Amino acid sequence: MAHRTALLLAVALVAATILVAGCIQNPPANSSTITPTVTVPSAQASAITTAPDLIVFVKRAASFARENGRATAVAAFSARNGSFVVGNVHVFAVDYNGTLLADPTEPASVGTDISNLTDSFGVPLVKRLGETARFGRGLVSYDYPNPKNNAIAEPKLTVVEDVDGAYYVAAGFYASEGDVFPSVVLNTTAAKANLSDLVAYVKSAVAYARENGREKAVATFNNPNGGFVRGELVIMALDSNGTSLASPPYAPEVAANRINLLNYNDPDGVGTVRGMRDLVRSGGGFLYTVAKVTVNGTEVLVPKVDYAEPIDDTWWLFSGVIDPAYTQIGAGNLTGIRVRDHSRFELHDLVSRAADFARTNGSEKTLAAINDPKGPFVHGDLFVWAESTDGTVLADPFWKEGIGKNYLDFVDINGMKTTRVGIDAMQNGTGFSHTLFQDTAANGTAFVPKLVYMKAVDDSWWIGGGIYGVEVTG
Repeated sequence: MAHRTALLLAVALVAATILVAGCIQNPPANSSTITPTVTVPSAQASAITTAPDLIVFVKRAASFARENGRATAVAAFSARNGSFVVGNVHVFAVDYNGTLLADPTEPASVGTDISNLTDSFGVPLVKRLGETARFGRGLVSYDYPNPKNNAIAEPKLTVVEDVDGAYYVAAGFYASEGDVFPSVVLNTTAAKANLSDLVAYVKSAVAYARENGREKAVATFNNPNGGFVRGELVIMALDSNGTSLASPPYAPEVAANRINLLNYNDPDGVGTVRGMRDLVRSGGGFLYTVAKVTVNGTEVLVPKVDYAEPIDDTWWLFSGVIDPAYTQIGAGNLTGIRVRDHSRFELHDLVSRAADFARTNGSEKTLAAINDPKGPFVHGDLFVWAESTDGTVLADPFWKEGIGKNYLDFVDINGMKTTRVGIDAMQNGTGFSHTLFQDTAANGTAFVPKLVYMKAVDDSWWIGGGIYGVEVTG
């Protein structure tokens, strides 16, 4: 599949926004002497609406905590009208056992264990926050009900930072509250890049890094005028933990602040950095993601292809290109574009319902229900299938020729290991992954972008489903 750079799009690389519920303080023994009217640095803005500003805000909170001690910091973070509350954004603190230490909006939750709190898709968000904070500083994406928007679940982005190895501070905001995604400008005058170009580009960067060493290579990759910035093609380098070493010129704050991206998801909730990190551990490969593009007031999740390779066992890099079949979107042309008929919430709910049915009714009854094209788990082109943990298809309402065959090592038309990527996402990520597949419900032969969600029934098999096409809103 060819991929090109002839497209000028402001691509908002999704992530999502804030916070875990509440925090105030897990009072120390001398808490009675603490007053929330401590002097703290004044806020630098009346509102925080961008990821770079959020990074600065959390860095300020972490520095304050280190300089003034935990008791004073917790009191400052607990003050509802304090300097660590800016508009709808506020700092909260959690220890690594999952105990809430400070949150000005949820004082009743202080001192409680929230380590098992999950987001709207069941992702263990507090555990993700703690995991990221232990790397130093990073971004964590999840979906959570927005109390200021009728408790509708929205993508959220939180910045977390370790304070002293015992607890961390964080703050975030909902996607509807600001521009939380760095902008990507694709060069309309750059030479076209197909999939072979992408692979060759990444391999050349890997060779350069091995020959010149990390310090020189990272400096070169981070140089916006350097030889590895080639229109649409830019290098992103990360260490083995998913912490950024080199970032594209449109998001320099990511590398400058050593941002960990292991728990940063794309607009579909797909953990792309975690997915690629897992791929490079076995030599590298392709992974699909999406970029959020706004054209004439319409937002579209445009398919991308990323390719990653390890440099050694301590760091790795990747680059990506927009699928050329969707470059027309840059001109506002959606003609012929397959648009999704269902949301990822519908997808998640159907797969979860099928998995619950399986646990209650057993495999035989469940597989029969899944195999029925008119059964309870088919809603137009939204349906589920079942596979064993070794990748053998057990049931599918439309793809009968696939039943009984093993697809664990299946490689799609672009070389992506579809089944293995999906299993990794289910076991280590959000459960969401991207693939290209035929619309078997409509007897389609063309390969269409598909957002997949998979969920384990038990240790022996799992159930998956998917939605075809691209997301278009607005």
